Amino acid sequence: MVQVNGEVVCPRCGTRMEYRVEIEFGENGAKRIRYYYRCPRCGYRENDLVLMIRRDGAGKIVIEKEEYIKVAVAKTSSK
Repeated sequence: MVQVNGEVVCPRCGTRMEYRVEIEFGENGAKRIRYYYRCPRCGYRENDLVLMIRRDGAGKIVIEKEEYIKVAVAKTSSK
């Protein structure tokens, strides 16, 4: 993720990205909550976090967390 002055900017067009939350309702009361950045200009989307909340067979609440780790990749030039 590219940050300029503490704000996340789109790698495609350089516009400040919006942080959004989306909730999906599944079977048996399961919920998937997605946190992501989205560019309002070009629609580019960068995932941040996904939570899956459901009940197991015993009625206990199970929360599964899927984080997206951003890794900077250095560009190399061949000579």
